Amino acid sequence: MRVKELNLQQVLLSAALIGALCWNLADASEIKGLRVNAGATGTRAELLLDREGQYKLIDLRNPDRLVLDFPDSRISQNLTMPQAAGVVKGVRSGQPQPGTVRIVFDLASNVSPLKPRIEQSAEGPRLVLEWPGDDVAHTALPVQSATTRPATNQPAKSPLDPIAEIARKAADTPVTAAVVADAAATDKVAASSTLPTATSMPGVVATGIPTRIATGQPVNDAVAPQTIENEPAPIVRRTMQAGMRPLVVAIDAGHGGQDPGAHGKNGSREKDVTLAIARELARQVNATPGLKAYLTRDTDEFIPLPQRARRASANKADIFLSIHADAAENRSARGSSVYVLSTRGASSQRARWLADKENAADVIGGERIRTAGNTLTSVLLDLTQSGNMKASEDAADHVLSGLKRVGNNHKPDIERANFAVLRTSDKMPAMLVETAFISNPDEEKRLTDPGFQRTLAAAILDGVDDYFSRQPPPGTLYAARAQVSQSATAAAGGSP
Repeated sequence: MRVKELNLQQVLLSAALIGALCWNLADASEIKGLRVNAGATGTRAELLLDREGQYKLIDLRNPDRLVLDFPDSRISQNLTMPQAAGVVKGVRSGQPQPGTVRIVFDLASNVSPLKPRIEQSAEGPRLVLEWPGDDVAHTALPVQSATTRPATNQPAKSPLDPIAEIARKAADTPVTAAVVADAAATDKVAASSTLPTATSMPGVVATGIPTRIATGQPVNDAVAPQTIENEPAPIVRRTMQAGMRPLVVAIDAGHGGQDPGAHGKNGSREKDVTLAIARELARQVNATPGLKAYLTRDTDEFIPLPQRARRASANKADIFLSIHADAAENRSARGSSVYVLSTRGASSQRARWLADKENAADVIGGERIRTAGNTLTSVLLDLTQSGNMKASEDAADHVLSGLKRVGNNHKPDIERANFAVLRTSDKMPAMLVETAFISNPDEEKRLTDPGFQRTLAAAILDGVDDYFSRQPPPGTLYAARAQVSQSATAAAGGSP
């Protein structure tokens, strides 16, 4: 009788263990997709998951690797390992212990990733890893400072290339950024190996639409020889030299966090669209010699309106671009618009309505609205902005012209209104760019398309480039180019 009871207990225990095992297999999370892209600002890996869960991360050296362990997980049968891109030489998977999936990124150099984060998308949550640094496809210069001797492989000075002399004269201007390139990644994917375990690092939740990283090459402008006598010399364009400072382009993705902004008919949110366009614009800016991007936000976070331009000023920005997606009751409204600050009324009823709508973002975010409630405050605001108004209008005109090649502008001229996000931008040209109407179903679809986002970013960048080319700040690559052009024109007998 006792033996029968023991056998029954063993049978019940075995059944319970089998049931638990089956439950764990059914409850295991799945890695559904994996891709790696490289662009102007670094390398980005995205792991598509069926649901959020725990993961373990460890950064290894000699050789350089990044390891991700997912407990209680499995890999989709349709998952394929991506090709090498950027700093990632190869990706492989393994199973260090039953029920745990290991993903190994073999790296081309000693580059630590940024803090991993979870981004929500229509396909499900994505674990995003980013390694900062330039795309390995880009040609770059070694890191230099104002006191560092130029590398020996710098091009020799020639009569048609006085850039080096101009740079030496600007040596008192500190360098605030330099371009660093990783080595080319061509190694084969290594075999799976046993790696040490790591401490648990829970995912950081964010809710922005992940974007593809642009891979456009920067323009490499060569010096064409002068072949016709008395013909004006060509404009000489070169990359950054020692002693020059980059022009900082501050890019502000409108809304964010608890402030979603406008919604499209198909569910697109303005805060996601603006972040995607801002990231793409930053990549293209960083791929342009003489320019450097600064993002006021690169995650789905709420930032009070007055703090956005102040963040840009703290990072020594030379221009401030606040990116938005317009909305209207009329679903057929379409096109781009560019707005600048006005402390003396709006240029149209729509501009006033739009400023009131955008200024209400701080109420949604839980901030108190601080209005210019007396004449003295209004006068002080006007005085601090008066010297900046003309520069903002000039820059906005160039950006609006750049956007004309994307499609019909909603307004043919720049508009003016009292936008709170522009009130603290007294040290730099500033504008608010309404890229398109998210309330228009056709434009909503285009706004979420990475190809159209690239086109929009390129159009905005064209305007910024034209503005700085015509009004180059001293100590910059743009100023050096302008001086070379003037000198060459004067030497050819033309007007400077």
